[in-house]
Amino acid sequence: MNKLNVQDIKYTQVELLNLIQTYNQTPRKTIKSNYKRILSEYNIQPKQIIDELGYGTSNVHCWSTKSSANIPMFPQALSIATVFDFDVQEFIK
Repeated sequence: MNKLNVQDIKYTQVELLNLIQTYNQTPRKTIKSNYKRILSEYNIQPKQIIDELGYGTSNVHCWSTKSSANIPMFPQALSIATVFDFDVQEFIK
């Protein structure tokens, strides 16, 4: 897999607005499934997200559990994508 440099990803304001709207309209089940795939594919541990981004332990862990409908909100997803160097659109594929 080629390493993506998120520094090279640029969105216009219109594209960013459309991306936010698409994210917010994507079924939570899809985002949750993609979150789990991202963790595996990019070898990210929940503890890394907690430590590097300061998100609450219970929030981060419930994003991957079936018993919770919680998902990362768009700003959280964007932060995760930026810190761990992948395109935020991975959450909505």
